[in-house]
Amino acid sequence: MKVPEGLFAIINPLMKFLLRSPLHGFWSDSLMLITFAGRKSGRIYTTPVRFIRSGEAILCFTSAHNQWWRNMRGGSEVRLLVGGEEGTYYAEARREPDETKKLLTHYLGLFPQDAVYHDIRLHKDKSLNPEDLEHAVRKAVVVEATVARTPADP
Repeated sequence: MKVPEGLFAIINPLMKFLLRSPLHGFWSDSLMLITFAGRKSGRIYTTPVRFIRSGEAILCFTSAHNQWWRNMRGGSEVRLLVGGEEGTYYAEARREPDETKKLLTHYLGLFPQDAVYHDIRLHKDKSLNPEDLEHAVRKAVVVEATVARTPADP
């Protein structure tokens, strides 16, 4: 079931509070906070997103029609609150169809309930509708975050 867009005005502040609280453990295995600066405004934004780990990288997915990921085009420093731990990361938004398809398929295998947010129908066995997946890949954005390294780091 897709949560109506208007409810995110209530859900997102609640999730920000919960992910910063001692109760974060109930949600922080799959939800994180990403904090970034607007490229034009410089304003600081924080939004909760679902994530997965891929090696040392942390990945999240969104649709191209959303605006927030555009602040990470070409790469940007961000702050992530993951599992109650906050750190500085380098995040980059990517839209490479083959890699996006592979990563999105893996992600939706872990979180099939999120397929609806990518307009992908699920079969009874929770497998993805291939035609919907092909269409979704053209609209999907992968944001990959890696631990920011200082010049002194190896």
